[in-house]
Amino acid sequence: MPTSTDPLISRARALFAPIPAKAPELPGNSATPDKIALGAMLFFDPRLSATHSISCASCHNIGLGGADNSPTSSGFHGTRGGRNSPTVFNAVFNFAQFWDGRAKDLEEQAGGPMVNPVEMASPKQHVAEQLRALPAYRKDFARAFPGEADPLSLTNAQKAIAAFEATLITPNAPFDRYLGGDAKALDPAQKAGLTLFMDKGCTACHAGLNVGGGMYAKFGAVAAPDARYRPIGDKGRGGITGNAADDYSFKVPRAVSDHSGS
Repeated sequence: MPTSTDPLISRARALFAPIPAKAPELPGNSATPDKIALGAMLFFDPRLSATHSISCASCHNIGLGGADNSPTSSGFHGTRGGRNSPTVFNAVFNFAQFWDGRAKDLEEQAGGPMVNPVEMASPKQHVAEQLRALPAYRKDFARAFPGEADPLSLTNAQKAIAAFEATLITPNAPFDRYLGGDAKALDPAQKAGLTLFMDKGCTACHAGLNVGGGMYAKFGAVAAPDARYRPIGDKGRGGITGNAADDYSFKVPRAVSDHSGS
């Protein structure tokens, strides 16, 4: 990184990191132009849902900050889930996916909503059957996964979607440039806010490359809120692990959907 005489940059670098300029490699899922292009088509294709009306982009709208700006997302026949949709932007840098961390990576996450009865509601075997009925997709999967005897599968659909989602990153925002040594990338008010953010201890949970998304925390940072304000019937991470100590713990949200604050 370039050197800078601004002491605030040095302090911030100890807590944060700029978004990389290039999408990271996914373990066991090498990205190719054909695979990314296929993943983009699948991401926006409502035919992956039982009603042919919901796509990944319905809840992770690229034009709305990678989410849907709704307290809870609408799924199969308008059914509402119990949580809101987190942004897909920079999600590749999260330490786990979903608010309760039930998916270890983007590939595993991509398969969940397609078959979830509250979300896209497609029977697992129906996803591949639906895609196989479309001649163009047969060719696209063959190009994206060359050498495979039967490339068109739900597993490969998940791999392709994950490869595309990994490209949805937001490098070179003002905060990234500031961390890179450009002392003028933030104005005085923004620098004051950054100083306050660090001084008040926000970085205990909201730090790292994603300014969050790297740990679980209890609902109620200091003390458990009154039962009236807790998610009804939603134990968060505890519902996945079965450990009472994890009850009402959720993945810490990122302080911003991307470093630009949009």
